[in-house]
Amino acid sequence: MTDSLNASPEALPWYRRPEYLALLLVGVVYVALIGRYRAYDLDDPWFLSFSHGYWVHGVQTDTFMRMAFPGGMGGVVAFGKLAAFVQGAILSVTGWTLAAGTLISVVFVFAALWLLIRACERFGYSSHFTACYVLLVGLTEPFVFASQKTRYEFLPLFLLALALWLVSRQSVLPAMFVGALAAEVEPTGVVVGCAIFVVIVVQNRKLGLPLGKTLLRVAIGAVAALAIYLLLHSDIVATLHAANWKAASAGRFPGGFVTLYYLKYKRHLPELLVLLVAVAASFARARRGLFVDWPFLCVVTIAVISALLGWGNVPYFCFISPFVCLFLLQVFFSEKNWKWVAAAALLYTLPAYAYRFYYWDVRHPGFTESDERELAAAIVRAAALSGKTSAQASVVGSFEAWYAHPDHFANLDKRTATDSLLGSADVIVCPEKALDPVLAPKDVDEVTCSTVRRIPSRVVEALNVRGHEMEIVVPEHER
Repeated sequence: MTDSLNASPEALPWYRRPEYLALLLVGVVYVALIGRYRAYDLDDPWFLSFSHGYWVHGVQTDTFMRMAFPGGMGGVVAFGKLAAFVQGAILSVTGWTLAAGTLISVVFVFAALWLLIRACERFGYSSHFTACYVLLVGLTEPFVFASQKTRYEFLPLFLLALALWLVSRQSVLPAMFVGALAAEVEPTGVVVGCAIFVVIVVQNRKLGLPLGKTLLRVAIGAVAALAIYLLLHSDIVATLHAANWKAASAGRFPGGFVTLYYLKYKRHLPELLVLLVAVAASFARARRGLFVDWPFLCVVTIAVISALLGWGNVPYFCFISPFVCLFLLQVFFSEKNWKWVAAAALLYTLPAYAYRFYYWDVRHPGFTESDERELAAAIVRAAALSGKTSAQASVVGSFEAWYAHPDHFANLDKRTATDSLLGSADVIVCPEKALDPVLAPKDVDEVTCSTVRRIPSRVVEALNVRGHEMEIVVPEHER
């Protein structure tokens, strides 16, 4: 018994090691937050609609928001088919619900953290260091956001962790293949492949391996990933030629997603301050080697590519988070004070998620599967008035109603709410008030029932769904 208590963490069974206990805690937080982390978010049904359209109907374009590539990805015409395969294969069995879609993200992000643990073990980091790392990266907002959304970041994040684990095993060609494949899921996934290339080169130097042979394997892995991309997107040349690049460039943000993450929300400024202090502390003679180690070099690489791309989308920050957190721990971690580091990570993150849990569960609960079924039944009844079956009915309405009727559903917002779209629908689903309680009034694009009433129509049902007054409307000429 005494020997067991005094044993180093590395000598304990895996289920008693602190890094796996930390992973379990993070997993509990992820599961508890399902449906309670910004429940009303347009991106959730939007990305799921890409997967549904492609998996069910073979449609590659964006039929939900009706935006063409490169506006909002425009469906899976140029990126995202791998994520659509994953979501489609699972949700076609479980049902296209928000809870099921979020659970997919939870599983993949949790698996990514497990792979990061295994990679840290092989890179030589201690059990206590790895435990602090799991808490720090797993509970910071980028990872939690990726786990709670049905956006496609869950898959590049998993591929990043898998590639790092492969590098730790000196499997260069598969690592480069997996890392480069992330670019198929989302265009910003290109930073994953670039970061993995940096890790491979640095590790090659540390191990004293022949550079030429390593670069050849890197090239083969990257070319293999490109071949998969071209196989999935055989018409990409025509797609790129037809794209409206001028309109896409208008939304560029100086510094890209890295700069936007730190500047858009003031709650991220303490993280920026800690990073700057870590950089300053690394100028000490004993720590200057960190500037040529792969965690810091990957941070710099991704930050530079982010600035060059100029894509200001905060969720992409999860691709740089693993390297930022690893660099911070390289600077501030000490085996003697590891419990204080772990406590600091928990005290900084957990109160925010406790508030999120309360805020969405009590004040603004999201729609449940029961609510989605209630809306679905009302849509079926309304469609029958026009002689249409559920599969035939064309529905436009609030984005949150998409789960009730994934087929032939178009989002109704200020951009698309034309009389022609409203009049062409079989059924319209609208809320009396905007659903999303987070966005400021100037940022709300939701269309309420007052807009729908400008066309000849009649209300066939009025529902109270999770505290929201919703109307099921049928255009008059569709009767």
